[in-house]
Amino acid sequence: MTMNEAPAIAPAPLAITMGDPVGIGPEIIVKLAMDPARPRAPFFVIGDTGRLQRAADMLGVQPRIHAIDTPAQVPATVPPATVFVLQTGDRLPADLAWGRIDARAGAACHAYIQRGIDLALAGEVAGLVTAPIHKEALRAAGCPHPGHTEMLAERSGTRDFAMMLANDELRVLLVSIHVPLQQAIAAVTPDNELRAIRLAHRACRAFGIARPRVAVAGLNPHAGENGLFGDEDRSVIIPAIAAARAEGIDANGPWPGDTVFMRARRGEFDVVVAQYHDQGLIPVKYLGVEQGVNITVGLPFVRTSVDHGTAFDIAGTGRADHASLACALRQAAAMVQAGRSGASGQAQRPDFIFMLTQQDKTIADARERLREVLAQGVRHVGFKDIGLPLPQLRELARDIRAGGARVYLEVVSLDEASEVASARAAVELGVDVLMGGTRPEAVLPVLRGSGIAYYPFPGRISGHPSVLSGPAEDIVASARRIAGLEGVHGLDLLAYRFRGDVPALIKAVCDAVDKPVVVAGSIDRSERIAAVLASGAAGFTVGTAAFEETFPAARPGLAAQLQAIQALVD
Repeated sequence: MTMNEAPAIAPAPLAITMGDPVGIGPEIIVKLAMDPARPRAPFFVIGDTGRLQRAADMLGVQPRIHAIDTPAQVPATVPPATVFVLQTGDRLPADLAWGRIDARAGAACHAYIQRGIDLALAGEVAGLVTAPIHKEALRAAGCPHPGHTEMLAERSGTRDFAMMLANDELRVLLVSIHVPLQQAIAAVTPDNELRAIRLAHRACRAFGIARPRVAVAGLNPHAGENGLFGDEDRSVIIPAIAAARAEGIDANGPWPGDTVFMRARRGEFDVVVAQYHDQGLIPVKYLGVEQGVNITVGLPFVRTSVDHGTAFDIAGTGRADHASLACALRQAAAMVQAGRSGASGQAQRPDFIFMLTQQDKTIADARERLREVLAQGVRHVGFKDIGLPLPQLRELARDIRAGGARVYLEVVSLDEASEVASARAAVELGVDVLMGGTRPEAVLPVLRGSGIAYYPFPGRISGHPSVLSGPAEDIVASARRIAGLEGVHGLDLLAYRFRGDVPALIKAVCDAVDKPVVVAGSIDRSERIAAVLASGAAGFTVGTAAFEETFPAARPGLAAQLQAIQALVD
Protein backbone atom coordinates (compact mmCIF):
# COMPACT_ATOMS: atom_id res chain seq x y z
CA MET A 1 0.00 0.00 0.00
CA THR A 2 1.39 3.40 -0.93
CA MET A 3 1.03 6.57 1.04
CA ASN A 4 -1.06 8.20 -1.67
CA GLU A 5 -3.81 5.59 -1.45
CA ALA A 6 -6.88 6.24 0.68
CA PRO A 7 -6.83 3.06 2.80
CA ALA A 8 -9.91 1.90 4.64
CA ILE A 9 -8.77 2.27 8.21
CA ALA A 10 -10.74 1.23 11.25
CA PRO A 11 -10.36 2.86 13.56
CA ALA A 12 -8.97 6.21 12.42
CA PRO A 13 -5.35 6.73 13.47
CA LEU A 14 -4.33 8.17 16.80
CA ALA A 15 -2.39 11.44 16.73
CA ILE A 16 0.67 12.00 18.91
CA THR A 17 1.49 15.66 19.47
CA MET A 18 5.26 16.11 19.60
CA GLY A 19 5.29 18.25 22.74
CA ASP A 20 8.03 20.78 23.40
CA PRO A 21 10.55 20.34 20.56
CA VAL A 22 13.54 20.88 22.86
CA GLY A 23 12.36 18.42 25.51
CA ILE A 24 12.40 14.63 25.36
CA GLY A 25 9.22 14.43 23.23
CA PRO A 26 10.96 13.94 19.85
CA GLU A 27 13.33 11.38 21.36
CA ILE A 28 10.66 9.19 22.97
CA ILE A 29 8.57 9.30 19.79
CA VAL A 30 11.50 8.03 17.73
CA LYS A 31 12.21 5.34 20.33
CA LEU A 32 8.56 4.31 20.23
CA ALA A 33 8.70 4.00 16.44
CA MET A 34 11.83 1.86 16.66
CA ASP A 35 10.43 -0.43 19.39
CA PRO A 36 9.27 -3.76 17.88
CA ALA A 37 7.04 -4.29 20.94
CA ARG A 38 5.17 -0.99 20.57
CA PRO A 39 1.33 -0.98 20.53
CA ARG A 40 -0.11 -1.98 17.16
CA ALA A 41 -2.54 0.94 16.94
CA PRO A 42 -2.04 3.12 13.82
CA PHE A 43 -0.64 6.54 14.73
CA PHE A 44 1.06 9.58 13.31
CA VAL A 45 2.86 12.59 14.79
CA ILE A 46 1.72 16.20 14.72
CA GLY A 47 5.03 18.02 14.83
CA ASP A 48 8.16 18.78 12.86
CA THR A 49 9.95 16.34 10.56
CA GLY A 50 13.30 18.06 11.00
CA ARG A 51 13.22 17.87 14.78
CA LEU A 52 12.33 14.18 14.71
CA GLN A 53 15.20 13.56 12.29
CA ARG A 54 17.54 15.43 14.62
CA ALA A 55 16.38 13.19 17.50
CA ALA A 56 16.98 10.12 15.34
CA ASP A 57 20.49 11.34 14.45
CA MET A 58 21.22 11.94 18.12
CA LEU A 59 20.10 8.39 18.92
CA GLY A 60 22.04 6.90 15.99
CA VAL A 61 18.96 5.26 14.43
CA GLN A 62 17.38 5.57 11.01
CA PRO A 63 13.60 5.51 11.10
CA ARG A 64 11.67 6.18 7.90
CA ILE A 65 10.13 9.62 8.46
CA HIS A 66 7.30 10.30 6.00
CA ALA A 67 5.49 13.62 5.71
CA ILE A 68 1.73 13.35 5.20
CA ASP A 69 -0.94 15.87 4.28
CA THR A 70 -3.93 14.28 6.05
CA PRO A 71 -4.51 11.56 8.67
CA ALA A 72 -6.24 9.49 5.98
CA GLN A 73 -2.80 8.71 4.52
CA VAL A 74 -1.83 6.68 7.59
CA PRO A 75 -2.19 2.93 6.84
CA ALA A 76 -4.08 0.64 9.21
CA THR A 77 -0.77 -1.02 10.09
CA VAL A 78 2.20 1.30 10.55
CA PRO A 79 5.38 -0.46 9.32
CA PRO A 80 8.22 -0.99 11.81
CA ALA A 81 10.69 1.86 12.30
CA THR A 82 8.35 4.28 10.52
CA VAL A 83 7.03 7.67 11.60
CA PHE A 84 4.27 9.45 9.69
CA VAL A 85 4.39 13.20 10.40
CA LEU A 86 1.82 15.89 9.78
CA GLN A 87 4.09 18.91 9.53
CA THR A 88 2.44 21.74 11.47
CA GLY A 89 3.66 25.31 11.23
CA ASP A 90 6.94 26.49 9.78
CA ARG A 91 10.00 24.25 9.94
CA LEU A 92 11.73 24.70 13.25
CA PRO A 93 15.07 26.53 13.17
CA ALA A 94 18.20 24.43 13.49
CA ASP A 95 19.56 26.55 16.36
CA LEU A 96 16.96 25.39 18.91
CA ALA A 97 19.06 23.96 21.72
CA TRP A 98 17.96 20.87 23.63
CA GLY A 99 16.78 21.46 27.18
CA ARG A 100 16.43 25.26 27.15
CA ILE A 101 13.25 27.30 27.55
CA ASP A 102 12.52 28.93 24.21
CA ALA A 103 9.42 30.87 23.16
CA ARG A 104 9.74 29.46 19.63
CA ALA A 105 9.50 25.94 21.02
CA GLY A 106 6.55 26.96 23.20
CA ALA A 107 4.71 28.41 20.21
CA ALA A 108 5.36 25.28 18.18
CA CYS A 109 4.07 22.84 20.80
CA HIS A 110 1.00 25.05 21.26
CA ALA A 111 0.34 24.84 17.52
CA TYR A 112 0.67 21.04 17.60
CA ILE A 113 -1.96 20.79 20.32
CA GLN A 114 -4.35 23.13 18.50
CA ARG A 115 -4.03 21.11 15.29
CA GLY A 116 -4.69 17.94 17.23
CA ILE A 117 -7.83 19.37 18.80
CA ASP A 118 -9.13 20.47 15.40
CA LEU A 119 -8.61 16.98 13.98
CA ALA A 120 -10.19 15.29 16.99
CA LEU A 121 -13.26 17.52 16.93
CA ALA A 122 -13.62 16.88 13.20
CA GLY A 123 -13.46 13.12 13.77
CA GLU A 124 -10.34 12.73 11.60
CA VAL A 125 -8.39 11.05 14.38
CA ALA A 126 -9.49 8.44 16.90
CA GLY A 127 -7.91 10.36 19.76
CA LEU A 128 -4.92 12.36 20.97
CA VAL A 129 -1.78 11.19 22.75
CA THR A 130 0.31 14.11 23.95
CA ALA A 131 4.03 14.27 24.57
CA PRO A 132 5.16 16.58 27.39
CA ILE A 133 5.04 20.36 27.22
CA HIS A 134 6.92 22.97 29.26
CA LYS A 135 4.69 25.49 30.99
CA GLU A 136 7.31 28.26 31.08
CA ALA A 137 7.95 27.89 27.35
CA LEU A 138 4.21 28.13 26.71
CA ARG A 139 4.03 31.23 28.86
CA ALA A 140 6.99 32.75 27.00
CA ALA A 141 5.05 32.16 23.77
CA GLY A 142 2.02 34.00 25.17
CA CYS A 143 -0.13 30.95 25.94
CA PRO A 144 -2.19 31.59 29.11
CA HIS A 145 -3.07 27.97 29.91
CA PRO A 146 -1.27 26.20 32.77
CA GLY A 147 -1.35 22.82 31.05
CA HIS A 148 -2.76 20.49 28.43
CA THR A 149 -5.97 19.75 30.33
CA GLU A 150 -7.20 23.32 30.53
CA MET A 151 -6.25 24.01 26.91
CA LEU A 152 -8.08 20.93 25.63
CA ALA A 153 -11.17 21.71 27.68
CA GLU A 154 -11.41 25.34 26.56
CA ARG A 155 -10.95 24.60 22.86
CA SER A 156 -13.48 21.76 22.88
CA GLY A 157 -16.02 23.75 24.88
CA THR A 158 -15.89 21.24 27.74
CA ARG A 159 -16.97 22.60 31.10
CA ASP A 160 -17.03 19.40 33.15
CA PHE A 161 -13.60 17.80 32.91
CA ALA A 162 -10.95 16.30 35.14
CA MET A 163 -7.47 14.85 35.10
CA MET A 164 -7.17 11.12 35.74
CA LEU A 165 -3.88 9.32 36.33
CA ALA A 166 -3.88 5.59 35.79
CA ASN A 167 -1.57 2.60 35.72
CA ASP A 168 -2.08 -1.13 36.06
CA GLU A 169 -2.74 -0.78 39.81
CA LEU A 170 -4.51 2.54 40.40
CA ARG A 171 -6.93 5.02 38.81
CA VAL A 172 -7.05 8.45 40.42
CA LEU A 173 -9.20 11.41 39.37
CA LEU A 174 -8.57 14.92 40.70
CA VAL A 175 -11.12 17.43 42.00
CA SER A 176 -8.74 20.31 41.22
CA ILE A 177 -5.70 20.31 38.95
CA HIS A 178 -3.01 22.98 38.50
CA VAL A 179 -3.85 25.48 41.23
CA PRO A 180 -2.06 26.56 44.43
CA LEU A 181 -2.89 24.42 47.47
CA GLN A 182 -4.88 27.24 49.07
CA GLN A 183 -7.10 27.43 45.98
CA ALA A 184 -7.36 23.63 45.87
CA ILE A 185 -8.84 23.66 49.38
CA ALA A 186 -11.30 26.36 48.33
CA ALA A 187 -12.26 24.19 45.34
CA VAL A 188 -13.73 21.58 47.69
CA THR A 189 -17.36 22.57 47.06
CA PRO A 190 -20.49 20.43 46.75
CA ASP A 191 -20.72 21.03 42.99
CA ASN A 192 -17.06 20.23 42.35
CA GLU A 193 -17.20 17.07 44.45
CA LEU A 194 -20.31 15.74 42.74
CA ARG A 195 -18.90 16.65 39.32
CA ALA A 196 -15.68 14.74 40.05
CA ILE A 197 -17.56 11.67 41.29
CA ARG A 198 -19.73 11.64 38.18
CA LEU A 199 -16.69 11.99 35.92
CA ALA A 200 -14.88 9.17 37.75
CA HIS A 201 -17.92 6.94 37.31
CA ARG A 202 -18.20 7.86 33.62
CA ALA A 203 -14.49 7.23 33.01
CA CYS A 204 -14.65 3.76 34.53
CA ARG A 205 -17.68 2.95 32.41
CA ALA A 206 -15.62 4.00 29.38
CA PHE A 207 -12.97 1.47 30.48
CA GLY A 208 -15.61 -1.27 30.37
CA ILE A 209 -16.39 -1.45 34.11
CA ALA A 210 -20.14 -2.06 34.31
CA ARG A 211 -20.65 -0.81 37.89
CA PRO A 212 -17.68 1.25 39.02
CA ARG A 213 -16.81 1.47 42.71
CA VAL A 214 -15.83 5.09 43.38
CA ALA A 215 -13.89 5.90 46.54
CA VAL A 216 -13.57 9.52 47.64
CA ALA A 217 -10.48 10.61 49.55
CA GLY A 218 -10.90 12.96 52.47
CA LEU A 219 -9.42 16.42 52.45
CA ASN A 220 -8.26 16.57 56.05
CA PRO A 221 -6.21 14.09 58.13
CA HIS A 222 -8.32 11.04 59.00
CA ALA A 223 -11.02 12.48 56.70
CA GLY A 224 -11.68 15.15 59.31
CA GLU A 225 -12.34 12.75 62.22
CA ASN A 226 -15.96 13.94 62.52
CA GLY A 227 -14.95 17.59 62.51
CA LEU A 228 -11.97 17.38 64.86
CA PHE A 229 -9.48 18.13 62.08
CA GLY A 230 -11.59 20.27 59.79
CA ASP A 231 -15.23 20.34 58.76
CA GLU A 232 -15.03 20.09 54.94
CA ASP A 233 -15.24 16.29 54.87
CA ARG A 234 -18.40 16.26 56.97
CA SER A 235 -20.14 19.35 55.58
CA VAL A 236 -19.17 19.18 51.88
CA ILE A 237 -17.84 15.79 50.78
CA ILE A 238 -20.32 13.52 52.59
CA PRO A 239 -23.40 15.31 51.13
CA ALA A 240 -21.86 15.13 47.65
CA ILE A 241 -21.34 11.39 48.03
CA ALA A 242 -24.95 11.02 49.17
CA ALA A 243 -26.14 12.95 46.11
CA ALA A 244 -24.07 10.71 43.83
CA ARG A 245 -25.49 7.59 45.45
CA ALA A 246 -28.99 8.95 44.91
CA GLU A 247 -28.15 9.03 41.19
CA GLY A 248 -27.22 5.35 41.28
CA ILE A 249 -23.43 5.81 41.48
CA ASP A 250 -21.63 3.39 43.81
CA ALA A 251 -19.66 6.10 45.63
CA ASN A 252 -18.42 5.91 49.21
CA GLY A 253 -16.19 7.70 51.68
CA PRO A 254 -14.63 10.04 52.47
CA TRP A 255 -11.76 7.76 53.34
CA PRO A 256 -8.48 8.91 54.95
CA GLY A 257 -6.01 9.90 52.27
CA ASP A 258 -3.21 7.88 53.86
CA THR A 259 -4.97 4.51 53.32
CA VAL A 260 -7.53 4.85 50.53
CA PHE A 261 -4.98 4.42 47.73
CA MET A 262 -3.61 1.27 49.32
CA ARG A 263 -7.15 -0.13 49.52
CA ALA A 264 -7.79 0.72 45.88
CA ARG A 265 -4.55 -0.99 44.90
CA ARG A 266 -5.78 -4.10 46.74
CA GLY A 267 -8.90 -4.08 44.57
CA GLU A 268 -11.54 -2.64 46.93
CA PHE A 269 -12.25 0.30 44.61
CA ASP A 270 -12.06 0.92 40.86
CA VAL A 271 -11.13 4.60 41.12
CA VAL A 272 -10.24 7.13 43.79
CA VAL A 273 -11.39 10.75 43.68
CA ALA A 274 -8.49 12.74 45.15
CA GLN A 275 -9.02 16.24 46.48
CA TYR A 276 -5.96 17.96 45.01
CA HIS A 277 -3.05 17.45 42.64
CA ASP A 278 -0.32 16.04 44.88
CA GLN A 279 -2.65 13.93 47.02
CA GLY A 280 -3.61 11.96 43.93
CA LEU A 281 -0.44 12.02 41.87
CA ILE A 282 2.10 11.02 44.49
CA PRO A 283 0.75 7.46 44.96
CA VAL A 284 0.41 6.90 41.20
CA LYS A 285 3.89 8.19 40.41
CA TYR A 286 5.43 6.31 43.32
CA LEU A 287 4.35 3.10 41.60
CA GLY A 288 6.37 4.10 38.53
CA VAL A 289 6.27 7.18 36.32
CA GLU A 290 7.19 5.06 33.30
CA GLN A 291 3.92 3.10 33.62
CA GLY A 292 1.59 6.01 34.38
CA VAL A 293 -0.87 7.51 31.92
CA ASN A 294 -2.54 10.92 32.17
CA ILE A 295 -6.15 10.84 30.88
CA THR A 296 -8.44 13.83 30.44
CA VAL A 297 -11.98 12.80 31.37
CA GLY A 298 -15.04 14.60 30.00
CA LEU A 299 -13.70 15.64 26.59
CA PRO A 300 -15.68 14.76 23.44
CA PHE A 301 -12.68 12.71 22.29
CA VAL A 302 -10.05 10.39 23.77
CA ARG A 303 -6.94 12.05 25.17
CA THR A 304 -4.08 10.40 27.01
CA SER A 305 -0.59 11.62 27.84
CA VAL A 306 2.68 10.60 29.39
CA ASP A 307 2.95 10.86 33.15
CA HIS A 308 6.14 12.92 33.14
CA GLY A 309 7.52 16.25 32.01
CA THR A 310 9.90 17.48 29.35
CA ALA A 311 13.00 16.38 31.34
CA PHE A 312 15.12 19.26 30.09
CA ASP A 313 18.01 17.97 32.22
CA ILE A 314 18.41 14.89 30.00
CA ALA A 315 16.95 16.17 26.72
CA GLY A 316 19.30 15.50 23.83
CA THR A 317 21.29 12.85 25.71
CA GLY A 318 19.47 9.73 24.51
CA ARG A 319 18.62 8.66 28.07
CA ALA A 320 14.85 9.25 28.00
CA ASP A 321 12.52 6.27 28.51
CA HIS A 322 9.60 5.92 26.08
CA ALA A 323 7.66 3.43 28.27
CA SER A 324 5.06 5.96 29.45
CA LEU A 325 4.41 7.08 25.86
CA ALA A 326 3.87 3.46 24.85
CA CYS A 327 1.44 3.03 27.77
CA ALA A 328 -0.40 6.23 26.77
CA LEU A 329 -0.75 5.00 23.18
CA ARG A 330 -1.94 1.60 24.35
CA GLN A 331 -4.47 3.15 26.75
CA ALA A 332 -5.81 5.50 24.08
CA ALA A 333 -6.29 2.60 21.68
CA ALA A 334 -8.09 0.61 24.37
CA MET A 335 -10.40 3.52 25.15
CA VAL A 336 -11.22 4.01 21.49
CA GLN A 337 -11.98 0.32 21.14
CA ALA A 338 -14.13 0.35 24.28
CA GLY A 339 -16.04 3.33 22.91
CA ARG A 340 -16.70 1.50 19.67
CA SER A 341 -17.46 -1.91 21.08
CA GLY A 342 -18.79 -1.28 24.57
CA ALA A 343 -17.93 -3.46 27.56
CA SER A 344 -19.88 -6.40 26.14
CA GLY A 345 -18.29 -6.31 22.71
CA GLN A 346 -21.56 -5.25 21.11
CA ALA A 347 -22.33 -2.08 19.15
CA GLN A 348 -21.47 1.21 20.81
CA ARG A 349 -24.10 2.36 23.26
CA PRO A 350 -25.61 5.52 21.75
CA ASP A 351 -26.21 8.63 23.83
CA PHE A 352 -29.82 9.09 24.92
CA ILE A 353 -30.55 12.81 24.51
CA PHE A 354 -33.73 13.83 26.28
CA MET A 355 -35.44 16.87 24.81
CA LEU A 356 -37.54 19.06 27.09
CA THR A 357 -39.91 19.59 24.18
CA GLN A 358 -43.36 18.73 22.87
CA GLN A 359 -44.36 19.21 19.24
CA ASP A 360 -41.05 20.91 18.46
CA LYS A 361 -41.37 23.52 21.22
CA THR A 362 -39.65 23.77 24.58
CA ILE A 363 -42.22 23.02 27.27
CA ALA A 364 -43.32 25.85 29.56
CA ASP A 365 -42.31 24.07 32.78
CA ALA A 366 -38.95 22.82 31.45
CA ARG A 367 -36.95 23.89 34.51
CA GLU A 368 -39.32 22.08 36.88
CA ARG A 369 -39.33 18.87 34.81
CA LEU A 370 -35.54 19.01 34.48
CA ARG A 371 -35.11 18.03 38.13
CA GLU A 372 -37.00 14.81 37.47
CA VAL A 373 -34.91 14.13 34.37
CA LEU A 374 -31.57 14.61 36.14
CA ALA A 375 -32.72 12.43 39.03
CA GLN A 376 -32.99 9.52 36.58
CA GLY A 377 -29.34 9.86 35.62
CA VAL A 378 -29.94 11.41 32.17
CA ARG A 379 -26.76 13.25 31.21
CA HIS A 380 -27.66 14.59 27.76
CA VAL A 381 -30.49 17.15 27.88
CA GLY A 382 -31.71 19.50 25.17
CA PHE A 383 -34.38 22.00 24.22
CA LYS A 384 -35.59 23.93 21.17
CA ASP A 385 -34.97 27.57 20.40
CA ILE A 386 -38.71 28.32 20.51
CA GLY A 387 -41.28 27.90 23.27
CA LEU A 388 -39.55 29.98 25.95
CA PRO A 389 -37.97 33.46 25.82
CA LEU A 390 -34.18 33.70 25.75
CA PRO A 391 -33.78 34.68 29.46
CA GLN A 392 -35.65 31.53 30.49
CA LEU A 393 -33.63 29.42 28.07
CA ARG A 394 -30.49 30.87 29.63
CA GLU A 395 -31.66 29.75 33.07
CA LEU A 396 -32.58 26.35 31.68
CA ALA A 397 -29.12 25.88 30.13
CA ARG A 398 -27.51 26.91 33.41
CA ASP A 399 -29.62 24.38 35.34
CA ILE A 400 -28.79 21.55 32.94
CA ARG A 401 -25.09 22.28 33.25
CA ALA A 402 -25.27 22.59 37.04
CA GLY A 403 -26.90 19.14 37.08
CA GLY A 404 -23.86 17.63 35.39
CA ALA A 405 -25.50 17.09 31.99
CA ARG A 406 -24.44 18.12 28.48
CA VAL A 407 -26.55 20.95 27.01
CA TYR A 408 -28.11 20.61 23.54
CA LEU A 409 -29.99 23.29 21.58
CA GLU A 410 -31.90 22.20 18.48
CA VAL A 411 -32.77 24.81 15.86
CA VAL A 412 -36.17 24.78 14.14
CA SER A 413 -35.77 28.05 12.23
CA LEU A 414 -37.02 28.02 8.64
CA ASP A 415 -35.14 31.02 7.20
CA GLU A 416 -31.51 32.08 7.19
CA ALA A 417 -31.90 35.16 9.40
CA SER A 418 -33.62 33.27 12.20
CA GLU A 419 -31.17 30.37 11.91
CA VAL A 420 -28.21 32.71 12.29
CA ALA A 421 -29.98 34.36 15.22
CA SER A 422 -30.43 30.94 16.78
CA ALA A 423 -26.71 30.23 16.37
CA ARG A 424 -25.91 33.50 18.10
CA ALA A 425 -28.29 32.50 20.89
CA ALA A 426 -26.45 29.17 21.21
CA VAL A 427 -23.18 31.05 21.71
CA GLU A 428 -24.78 33.36 24.26
CA LEU A 429 -26.34 30.42 26.12
CA GLY A 430 -23.04 28.56 26.08
CA VAL A 431 -24.56 25.25 25.01
CA ASP A 432 -22.34 22.25 24.34
CA VAL A 433 -24.04 21.15 21.11
CA LEU A 434 -26.05 23.03 18.48
CA MET A 435 -28.26 20.66 16.51
CA GLY A 436 -30.42 21.15 13.46
CA GLY A 437 -30.67 23.88 10.91
CA THR A 438 -29.99 23.56 7.19
CA ARG A 439 -27.63 26.44 6.46
CA PRO A 440 -24.20 25.46 7.81
CA GLU A 441 -22.36 27.95 5.59
CA ALA A 442 -24.22 30.79 7.32
CA VAL A 443 -23.97 29.33 10.83
CA LEU A 444 -20.31 28.21 10.89
CA PRO A 445 -18.87 31.77 10.99
CA VAL A 446 -21.04 32.50 14.04
CA LEU A 447 -19.82 29.40 15.88
CA ARG A 448 -16.15 29.74 15.02
CA GLY A 449 -14.03 29.76 18.18
CA SER A 450 -17.00 29.08 20.46
CA GLY A 451 -16.15 25.45 21.21
CA ILE A 452 -19.75 24.43 20.39
CA ALA A 453 -20.14 21.11 18.58
CA TYR A 454 -22.34 21.58 15.50
CA TYR A 455 -24.74 18.91 14.14
CA PRO A 456 -26.87 20.34 11.28
CA PHE A 457 -29.69 18.54 9.45
CA PRO A 458 -28.87 16.75 6.18
CA GLY A 459 -31.52 16.66 3.47
CA ARG A 460 -34.47 18.91 2.72
CA ILE A 461 -36.35 20.06 5.83
CA SER A 462 -39.72 21.80 5.68
CA GLY A 463 -42.73 22.66 7.83
CA HIS A 464 -43.30 22.78 11.56
CA PRO A 465 -43.20 20.18 13.03
CA SER A 466 -40.31 19.58 10.67
CA VAL A 467 -40.41 16.91 7.93
CA LEU A 468 -37.49 15.32 6.06
CA SER A 469 -38.33 14.89 2.38
CA GLY A 470 -36.74 13.80 -0.86
CA PRO A 471 -35.23 10.53 -2.13
CA ALA A 472 -32.97 8.64 0.30
CA GLU A 473 -30.00 8.93 -2.05
CA ASP A 474 -30.33 12.74 -2.03
CA ILE A 475 -30.34 12.75 1.78
CA VAL A 476 -27.21 10.58 1.84
CA ALA A 477 -25.49 12.89 -0.65
CA SER A 478 -26.44 15.88 1.47
CA ALA A 479 -25.05 14.13 4.54
CA ARG A 480 -21.73 13.54 2.81
CA ARG A 481 -21.46 17.15 1.69
CA ILE A 482 -22.33 18.67 5.06
CA ALA A 483 -20.17 16.25 7.06
CA GLY A 484 -17.23 17.28 4.88
CA LEU A 485 -17.46 20.93 5.95
CA GLU A 486 -14.81 22.15 8.37
CA GLY A 487 -16.45 22.99 11.69
CA VAL A 488 -19.29 20.46 11.33
CA HIS A 489 -18.80 17.85 14.05
CA GLY A 490 -21.73 15.54 13.27
CA LEU A 491 -25.22 15.27 11.80
CA ASP A 492 -28.73 15.55 13.22
CA LEU A 493 -30.72 13.11 11.06
CA LEU A 494 -34.47 13.73 11.21
CA ALA A 495 -34.98 10.11 10.22
CA TYR A 496 -38.36 9.46 11.80
CA ARG A 497 -39.90 12.37 9.92
CA PHE A 498 -39.03 10.63 6.64
CA ARG A 499 -41.58 8.67 4.61
CA GLY A 500 -39.67 5.63 3.48
CA ASP A 501 -37.43 2.86 4.81
CA VAL A 502 -36.16 4.67 7.90
CA PRO A 503 -33.79 1.95 9.27
CA ALA A 504 -32.18 1.70 5.84
CA LEU A 505 -31.81 5.49 5.67
CA ILE A 506 -30.18 5.66 9.12
CA LYS A 507 -27.69 2.94 8.26
CA ALA A 508 -26.93 4.47 4.85
CA VAL A 509 -26.15 7.86 6.39
CA CYS A 510 -24.07 6.35 9.22
CA ASP A 511 -22.09 4.30 6.67
CA ALA A 512 -21.62 7.28 4.35
CA VAL A 513 -20.00 9.69 6.83
CA ASP A 514 -17.17 9.38 9.30
CA LYS A 515 -18.71 11.72 11.86
CA PRO A 516 -21.28 11.01 14.60
CA VAL A 517 -24.93 10.82 13.57
CA VAL A 518 -27.73 11.61 16.02
CA VAL A 519 -31.15 10.24 15.04
CA ALA A 520 -34.18 12.43 15.76
CA GLY A 521 -37.85 12.83 14.90
CA SER A 522 -40.68 10.96 16.66
CA ILE A 523 -38.78 8.08 18.25
CA ASP A 524 -41.81 6.81 20.13
CA ARG A 525 -41.49 3.03 20.47
CA SER A 526 -38.97 0.31 21.22
CA GLU A 527 -38.60 -0.85 17.59
CA ARG A 528 -37.32 2.57 16.62
CA ILE A 529 -34.73 2.57 19.39
CA ALA A 530 -33.69 -0.92 18.27
CA ALA A 531 -33.16 0.42 14.75
CA VAL A 532 -30.92 3.16 16.14
CA LEU A 533 -28.92 0.61 18.12
CA ALA A 534 -28.46 -1.55 15.03
CA SER A 535 -27.37 1.34 12.81
CA GLY A 536 -24.25 2.46 14.64
CA ALA A 537 -25.66 5.93 15.29
CA ALA A 538 -23.95 7.94 18.01
CA GLY A 539 -27.15 9.05 19.72
CA PHE A 540 -30.88 9.66 19.49
CA THR A 541 -33.39 12.14 20.84
CA VAL A 542 -36.70 11.59 22.58
CA GLY A 543 -39.04 14.34 23.77
CA THR A 544 -42.75 14.33 23.05
CA ALA A 545 -43.07 10.53 23.25
CA ALA A 546 -41.84 10.41 26.85
CA PHE A 547 -44.16 13.21 27.95
CA GLU A 548 -47.06 11.44 26.23
CA GLU A 549 -45.95 8.13 27.84
CA THR A 550 -45.85 6.03 24.69
CA PHE A 551 -43.20 3.56 25.95
CA PRO A 552 -44.34 0.52 27.99
CA ALA A 553 -43.36 1.20 31.60
CA ALA A 554 -43.90 -0.30 35.03
CA ARG A 555 -45.84 2.73 36.23
CA PRO A 556 -47.14 6.08 34.98
CA GLY A 557 -45.04 9.22 34.84
CA LEU A 558 -42.01 10.71 33.15
CA ALA A 559 -39.51 9.01 35.48
CA ALA A 560 -40.79 5.58 34.47
CA GLN A 561 -40.64 6.54 30.79
CA LEU A 562 -36.99 7.58 31.13
CA GLN A 563 -36.16 4.36 32.95
CA ALA A 564 -37.88 2.35 30.20
CA ILE A 565 -35.90 4.12 27.46
CA GLN A 566 -32.60 3.66 29.29
CA ALA A 567 -33.40 -0.04 29.81
CA LEU A 568 -33.94 -0.43 26.06
CA VAL A 569 -30.55 1.14 25.38
CA ASP A 570 -28.76 -0.92 28.04
